Amino acid sequence: MDIRGLLRSSFNEWEGRLSAVLFTANCNWRCPYCHGRIMVLEPESLPPVTHAEFFAFLKERRDWLDGVVITGGEPTLQPDLVDFIREVKFYKPVKLETNGTHPEVIKTLLDEKLLDCLCLDYKAPLDVRLMELTQVSESAAAVEKVRASFELARAATGIEREFHTTLCPAYIDEPVLREVGRDLHCPEALWVLQQYETGAPMLDALRAGSRRFSTEELDDLEQAARQMHKRILMRRGVQ
Repeated sequence: MDIRGLLRSSFNEWEGRLSAVLFTANCNWRCPYCHGRIMVLEPESLPPVTHAEFFAFLKERRDWLDGVVITGGEPTLQPDLVDFIREVKFYKPVKLETNGTHPEVIKTLLDEKLLDCLCLDYKAPLDVRLMELTQVSESAAAVEKVRASFELARAATGIEREFHTTLCPAYIDEPVLREVGRDLHCPEALWVLQQYETGAPMLDALRAGSRRFSTEELDDLEQAARQMHKRILMRRGVQ
C-alpha cells in the first residue's frame, strides 16, 4: 500500500465514529475541485506511511478508535488493497471511500465481508457530465464501471452505505441535484452534500470556478435533496 497521509483521529470522515483516516497515493480522475492535489499529482513528494508504522499506531490506539477510513487519491488503484483491509479488519471496522471505477475490487471486498461502510462519490449524473468533470480517458467505459459499483452498493446488505456529492456551482445546480437524488435508489444510504471550498489549493481552480453557493442557496439545495432522499447530511463548511 502506498500510503502518503495519516490523520490519527477524526469525527468528520465517518458519521458517529472516531476514526483514523488513511490517504492513498494517486488517482485516475482529475476532478477540478479536488483538494488532494499533491496526493493526486505529486504523491512522491509526501513522506510514506509504512505498513509497520501504521499497524504500530493502530495497535497503540485500538482502544480509542472506532474505525479506520481508507480514502485517497483512489484506494482501489492499490494492488494490495484487499490484503491490507483484511489485516486492518482484524483490529477495527473499515470504511472505504472510492470513486467506483474498480467494481471488481469492491465486489471482492463485499463478497469477503471486509467492509463496514462503503462510500461512493456521486459527483454528477452517470453520463457525459461525469466524463467532463473527471477528465478520464476511455471515459464511457469508466462511467459503466462506476454504474456497476453503484449497483453493488445498492445491493449490499449488512453494511453502511454513503454517497457524497460536492456542491460546486460549475457542475451542480438544483435540477442536476434532483436528477442525482432520483437515481440514488438506496433509501438506507446516507447522502452527504458538501459545500464546495475555495480556500485551499485544488486541482484546477480555473475549471472549478470561484463561486460558492450562498447560505440561502444551500438551504434550497438541501430542501430539494430531502424531497428526493430521506437520509441527508449537509456539510456547509465555513460560511
